[in-house]
Amino acid sequence: MWNEVRNVIKSCDAFLITTHINPDGDAIGSEVAMKAFLENLDKDAFIVNSSRTPDNLSFLDPEREIKLYPDDVDKKILDEVDAVFILDVNNWEHVGTFRNVLQKDSLPRVCIDHHLNASELVADVIVSDETYAATGMMVYDLIRSMDGEITRTISEALYTALIADTGTFRFSNTNARALRVAAELAERGANPFELHRRVFTNKTWGTGRLMGPVMGTLQSAFDGRVAWIMATLEMFQQARATYDDSDGFVDIVRTISGVELALFFKEIPDGKIKVSLRSSGRVDAYEIANHLGGGGHRMASGVKMDGPINKAIETVLGACRELGTPRFFED
Repeated sequence: MWNEVRNVIKSCDAFLITTHINPDGDAIGSEVAMKAFLENLDKDAFIVNSSRTPDNLSFLDPEREIKLYPDDVDKKILDEVDAVFILDVNNWEHVGTFRNVLQKDSLPRVCIDHHLNASELVADVIVSDETYAATGMMVYDLIRSMDGEITRTISEALYTALIADTGTFRFSNTNARALRVAAELAERGANPFELHRRVFTNKTWGTGRLMGPVMGTLQSAFDGRVAWIMATLEMFQQARATYDDSDGFVDIVRTISGVELALFFKEIPDGKIKVSLRSSGRVDAYEIANHLGGGGHRMASGVKMDGPINKAIETVLGACRELGTPRFFED
């Protein structure tokens, strides 16, 4: 599984690492762990992303080494590296604006990801396996396959990746394998209590001000089996909140009794609508997102759509009706 990736690492001296737009704990954790691992091999490694690091994950990058494209990146950075790692994303669209630089360059690219339907155009070497709970677990297996040391920095980054994508081991992708890796990371320096506190329990005042207006938009269809909330740009402005402040809202909707599919429609500055889909287990969120041009997993997926927001809601509900089996979506 890892032979081609190992060959790239052994034959190169400097690497650039990137991930998807609006990076989550799995994305940032995987990047930080990969960077630390490569540097432990006396390689040079740089992280460049199209979106900034969320505040609750900034502790993984205390020296602020993760660069934001194009604000603080010299476009000649690719002249300083020999290969590129693309982590936790398998298509160009979700890499963001930095893809415009990467696509024009002939550097060898390696994609490591656990989402469905990897695009062969994104990299020369692709390791894609949706059975992994998180991309961070894949990075862990790569490091172990090369007899690399799991340092405290790597342990903390990969544990963060794991709790982010398993919902602190609440989601259906949590299995014995994920729990074993979590235990091994804890043995090597990851503090479960502290990492959970840093990632999940440091909400901002913006989150508090935004929650009321957003949750007040709660609506449902199909006898309560599909429920959704929405956030407009005006709501963000009035709450003095950032995009990141709305993280986790859709998961609250998913916990409502009888809800099989929770949706969160967020208006973003470019006029598009970002839709997050979360399944309670019986509905395939990925099937619906993929039908609309998005991607992700069965339990958690996303898609960006044209506005206005009410039109996007109608379109997604139409896809639910078209793709849903009768026992879920009949009125």
